[in-house]
Amino acid sequence: MFTLLEQKYGEEAGAKDGGFVFQAIISHSVKWEIKDGEAVIDLKKINCRLHQVDVFPDMKFKEGSAISTYVVLSEVNILKRKFELASDAIKKRISPEYAEAAKNTEFTATLKKEINTKYFKGTYFEVELATNKIVLREVSTSGINTGSPKITMKISTGMVDTLDGHPVSSWDSFSLKVDGSRSLKIDNSSQELISSIKERDNVENSDDLIFRTLIPSLILEFRGGSVAIDTYTNRSTQAAIGSIVDYDNLFSVEDATKTGAAKPVTGINK
Repeated sequence: MFTLLEQKYGEEAGAKDGGFVFQAIISHSVKWEIKDGEAVIDLKKINCRLHQVDVFPDMKFKEGSAISTYVVLSEVNILKRKFELASDAIKKRISPEYAEAAKNTEFTATLKKEINTKYFKGTYFEVELATNKIVLREVSTSGINTGSPKITMKISTGMVDTLDGHPVSSWDSFSLKVDGSRSLKIDNSSQELISSIKERDNVENSDDLIFRTLIPSLILEFRGGSVAIDTYTNRSTQAAIGSIVDYDNLFSVEDATKTGAAKPVTGINK
């Protein structure tokens, strides 16, 4: 067994050029406030818990590191805009009148301020977007010749629909809770599914699955000795070249302690 340690995020940590199969089980708590209709972000309130990590093939790594961070939303103004979109989605569901006004109005900055003032002046909400043991799985060849693989696991591309040969719904792990002047709870069993909520990002000119976007990415890196590629098992070579491989059975959660799974890491901040 080994423990993943937090380290600084390097520029090369996002490189993804294939070979190792990574699987991670992770939970998140993303909290922010909405004051007078405006999003207020505190990065210290964005946390994750890494429950388990498996890497195939197991190269008997000496050490590893994990960090949770916003990769795509690395610029502050982009991150702020996404939280504003998420807050707007919440406000529309708290106040149907606000939703109607927003729908029938070209949302210029001036009009947005007027509508916010009309419907949300003096209001305060605490928001928590949480996930519970999401399973991520991705392949990377970065570090294949050195035995020191690294990968960036994104929620948008890494969530799986099967685990140990059984279907799973990653979206069932998402939940949104709002407390304050009025309350709101949304998950994937609500009348309106959290997985169906989109907000229009006019800057990107696209409809955003906003509550997935707000979940940060996971960067993993392991360090070991240099290993010649031809010493890898045939199964790992198949994984590297994308042949038919039973990815769902590469990892077994129940047998994780026997296969070198990582110990939990808590409180990894963005």
